[in-house]
Amino acid sequence: MEWKHIEYFIETAKHTSMSKAAEALFISQQALSRCIANMEQELGAELFTRSVKGIRLTEEGQYFYDLFAPQVERFRQSLEDAMAHFEARPLRLTFCCAPLIFRCLDPELLLEFSEQYPNITLEQLELSDADCDAYVEADPYHFGLLAIPENRHGERLAYTPVKTLPLYLFVHKDNPLAKLEQVNFSQLREERFLMLDKKSYYRKLIRHYAARYGFEPRTAFESADVNQLISLVNKGRGIALSLEPLLDKSVYENIVMVPFDDENITWSIAFIHQNYERLGAAAKRFIRFIQERG
Repeated sequence: MEWKHIEYFIETAKHTSMSKAAEALFISQQALSRCIANMEQELGAELFTRSVKGIRLTEEGQYFYDLFAPQVERFRQSLEDAMAHFEARPLRLTFCCAPLIFRCLDPELLLEFSEQYPNITLEQLELSDADCDAYVEADPYHFGLLAIPENRHGERLAYTPVKTLPLYLFVHKDNPLAKLEQVNFSQLREERFLMLDKKSYYRKLIRHYAARYGFEPRTAFESADVNQLISLVNKGRGIALSLEPLLDKSVYENIVMVPFDDENITWSIAFIHQNYERLGAAAKRFIRFIQERG
């Protein structure tokens, strides 16, 4: 029997249902149920009674809980003390991120994190979406912060969402679409799209929705620079899909931002990683900090 399984049992005993316990442990309910069942089989005793009202400890389960709960608590406290000791040392935390990503979040987040954790020095690697994927795939301790489609459209890496933002149509004020209160994606059939290059999720997103509405998007121009695309929209050279924080109306005064009638046309700001549980303590602290304040 693994120590981790004993920890799972102790946490489960604090809840009235397997689903709530699994949520607290960040594992699936099926995995937790299987773990408890294996423990019961190994011990030859039932640890929980299960009913429509939830779960509760049996007499044998209570004995097992009373025996191990103090040890689990001592282990957790010792681990916290050890982590506090090691985390107090100077540390450089490196992560990749998309250009302009912090324009979609509170711009003071990085400063606030550095003030709260002065021993952690943040190092940002500004990379394209594809290069961030490659960076994270290269090492289980690597992670990145990107704007990604809500479901990543089949991408391999896991992700931890921070916030979800609606995508808008950016269009020149003289385009008839600028007069609409909402636009349907099918109405973009004859428009010329200003595209981010092949290393961006953006192309996949455009093609995904165009295919859903039965057409192939027409590309007017490609660039790795989102500001260049927005500048071209401002000159009436095509349309683009983008996020509200990326539009500086004092600079691009000819652009109208039109919402879509499909509320599912979104992008998420999210951390990508191979396995959240394998990330270092500082990385997890940074991710939680951005999640809570983003």
